[in-house]
Amino acid sequence: MRGALDVVEHAHRLGVDGISLETCFLGPPEALDAEALRAAAASLELVLAWGHPHGLELGTRADALDELVRWLEIAPRLGCSVVRCVAASPRFRNGPIGAAAIEQTAVALAAATAAARGRGVRLELENHGDLSADELLAVLDLVGDETLGACLDTANALRAGDDPLEATRLLAPRTQIVHLKDVEPLEQVVDPAAGPCSLPYGEGVIPVRAVLEALGAADFGGLICVELGQLSAGTDELELVEACVGWLRRYASSNG
Repeated sequence: MRGALDVVEHAHRLGVDGISLETCFLGPPEALDAEALRAAAASLELVLAWGHPHGLELGTRADALDELVRWLEIAPRLGCSVVRCVAASPRFRNGPIGAAAIEQTAVALAAATAAARGRGVRLELENHGDLSADELLAVLDLVGDETLGACLDTANALRAGDDPLEATRLLAPRTQIVHLKDVEPLEQVVDPAAGPCSLPYGEGVIPVRAVLEALGAADFGGLICVELGQLSAGTDELELVEACVGWLRRYASSNG
């Protein structure tokens, strides 16, 4: 909990609009002091990000679904209207995800979506290096509930074999939250499970400016979150976050 409060304090110092917190760092949902965290967040929009590291494991883990539902029960107490979830992780991707796994994932997400809808919460399914943009859309279509949307992660699109800009154009109309990363080329990745190292916006292989333009063309109005993946030796995490926030502010000021 102390770590979460430190992150919230840093977000306030940066003057940002919202913050996404990984539930894996918050402890069990039943032990969370939701009122204290909500008070600390104050005017910040608070998003919960559930599922690290392997999420629903493509619908095969009933206990994971139960855990997600427990976080959905906590979300309203936090003033949280959006919860990000994941189907799996890069470990589960060995080529295209088959129809059976997509259907099984959709069954689990339909149950979670019903729980979210009953609590006034939206679920946003992230492309977590597991599902391609097309596969993620297939899951959303099978669930067929507007309470379930997409969380776009630009680096994870790359990891799933997508062109990040094309993935943005496909997912943007159904996206409510963005994890914006710029990263080194995949060819430089040392640990495939960990993924590429994060870089300042404009210095990696993600066409960040074009991604933002594609989101704007789709009238995206949700949170764009500065998110970091792996860090190269000597990189200061807070300095990189602050540099990315500054880049986004300059982009916003020059684009109305």
